[in-house]
Amino acid sequence: MSRARGGVVFSELVVAYLFLGGTGAGALLIAAVLMLLADERAVSRGVVVRFRDNGSAAYRRLFVPILVASLVVLVLGALCLAADVGRLDRILLLAVSSPSNYLVVGFWALLLCGTLAAAMLLVWLGVPSVSLPLFRALAVLLAAVSFVAVIYTGLLLSGMPSVPLWFGPWLPGLFAISALSCGVALVGMVAVFSGMATVFGRTMRQVVRADMVLLALEAVVVALWLGAAWLEHGGSASSGATPTDAAALASVASVLNGACSLPFWGGLVLVGLVAPFAIEAVLARCNASKDVAEASLASRALLASAGCVLVGGACLRAVVVAAGMLPVVSVPF
Repeated sequence: MSRARGGVVFSELVVAYLFLGGTGAGALLIAAVLMLLADERAVSRGVVVRFRDNGSAAYRRLFVPILVASLVVLVLGALCLAADVGRLDRILLLAVSSPSNYLVVGFWALLLCGTLAAAMLLVWLGVPSVSLPLFRALAVLLAAVSFVAVIYTGLLLSGMPSVPLWFGPWLPGLFAISALSCGVALVGMVAVFSGMATVFGRTMRQVVRADMVLLALEAVVVALWLGAAWLEHGGSASSGATPTDAAALASVASVLNGACSLPFWGGLVLVGLVAPFAIEAVLARCNASKDVAEASLASRALLASAGCVLVGGACLRAVVVAAGMLPVVSVPF
């Protein structure tokens, strides 16, 4: 992060970190939930034979690639943050600091998230021998820590009163919903590339329906977030406006019809919300037939939807950061 008049400017590396960290943590949360919902008999046999029998081998071929991809995305996000910080001592300071702010909590959440994901990966690879209660305990812990990692970036930004577009209750929910949707997209893409999307067709249909709910919620929260910022700071009224009000209104205007409008309307709304929702609506109806669920067309549609969701997630974070920081750079608080 670099200093500018009135505050701190978030670099492209921080935007990448917000996107990659949220996506990786979201995918791990989705994976942990799917593990807990997996067929209990197959998992019970699998933990005994280290997931090498026919009953649990399919689950192993599903979850191992998902865990690997999620860990890679999570590590890439951490590397982006480390590159932006630029100094090892600042990173180490987070490790020894008391959990008094969201940045320290988020650091530990990401660290524990990656550690638990690596441990669960070893379990699915059959390296250690674990009991079923321990397997389920690891999955629950992974889900809990991943949830903290999912929500903390929004909490981090919303705790900055000097940036009025971020300050408030809506941004944490928006980032959490987006991270979960991006996590679903990553899980879906990995399932298609690993060939497990057809094997677990029923599970993928449920995942698609869940993502449709997330996309609808994200659209609603985006509208509430911008609407609340606009109304809270006086709307179009100019008399009696404070510099904070002016900054908030300038941020909202830049999103709706200014410098950030193209990535907002084109990247987030059209590509990231409307397109995947439409694709998934068609996919969910077609998947009522088992033959269509196993067809390559359904897999390509799932990939297209997942790609759109990831583009929208990246655009969301770029828009939030750019629109929020624009008046902070130009207006002294």
